[in-house]
Amino acid sequence: MSAADTVLITGTSTGIGRATAETLISAGCTVHATMRDPEGRNARAAAELEAFAASQPGTVRITHLDVASQASADAAVQRVIDEVGRLDVVVHNAGHLFIGYTEAFTEDDLTHLLDVNTVGAHRVRPPS
Repeated sequence: MSAADTVLITGTSTGIGRATAETLISAGCTVHATMRDPEGRNARAAAELEAFAASQPGTVRITHLDVASQASADAAVQRVIDEVGRLDVVVHNAGHLFIGYTEAFTEDDLTHLLDVNTVGAHRVRPPS
């Protein structure tokens, strides 16, 4: 990866996704930092990333992306292509975690977990 790369990262509102975004922005990359609801419940996280990027060599573009939705994934990838003309790297970070006894999870819980953590990564891909 080089400083000139355009990178889309899923799940950048907290944790590893956030740290990855900050690291790549610091390295000079154009980062499309994705999260669910960046104008609502994740507005603070979005604003913090934008403020961080203001003093770094790279840039950030906050993009809505819900990996549980193919339409959302397609729209986020298309936005990158429309704005920059290419997508060099995708970092699949978004994930969901349940804590507790697996026997207590409902079928819907497990379906949602697999949808986000497994199928979600497959949904976010550059067009062929």
